[in-house]
Amino acid sequence: MASKDQTASSSETTTAVADDTSSQQDAPPHPLQVTSPDSSLPSPSPRQRRCVAAYMDLTREECGRLFPSGRLRSQPLRLAGRPFYLTARCNMDQRDTFRCFGLFLAMEVDDEEEEEGSPSPAASVTVEYDFAARTRQQSGDEFVSMYKGHYTFAAGKSCGYRNLLGTPWASFMGDGGGDSVFFIDGVLHLRAELCVKEDA
Repeated sequence: MASKDQTASSSETTTAVADDTSSQQDAPPHPLQVTSPDSSLPSPSPRQRRCVAAYMDLTREECGRLFPSGRLRSQPLRLAGRPFYLTARCNMDQRDTFRCFGLFLAMEVDDEEEEEGSPSPAASVTVEYDFAARTRQQSGDEFVSMYKGHYTFAAGKSCGYRNLLGTPWASFMGDGGGDSVFFIDGVLHLRAELCVKEDA
């Protein structure tokens, strides 16, 4: 599946506030596995990391519970000292014609900065992102890039893609006797590669 190399348009973005006010808001944050790109180098502290790969695995049952309009938020991760999280959700596609699987990245308000009462050293941060998924059509642990671009985040803002996998919800889930290519042994494997974009 071809990736979409572009900045997120306004029709594909939403606010983190909207992600928080969902039927899944009382569910515990979903676990993330976060790694740095070069494992041969000493691992920087979470506040110093500028590039990470975040892995989010969802079972078919967890995805099924998102229908028709649920959201599932991940554990937080820190990128260049700022708190981010991923949100998986069931939503309408960009043309509002069918339900599908969406994935969003959001930057939240930093409680530590609020408590200190000092302004943030950077009111916004530009992040290059690449959302990818594994499919049974690929060999080994290979991920297929689904959507990539860059977005300038401020606290409470998010961006992503409403139809990440390019298929309606029923096809994604393998309903009606079909066999979904996105679940490997009953698990959907997602990856978000994130990197702070350096100032020119």
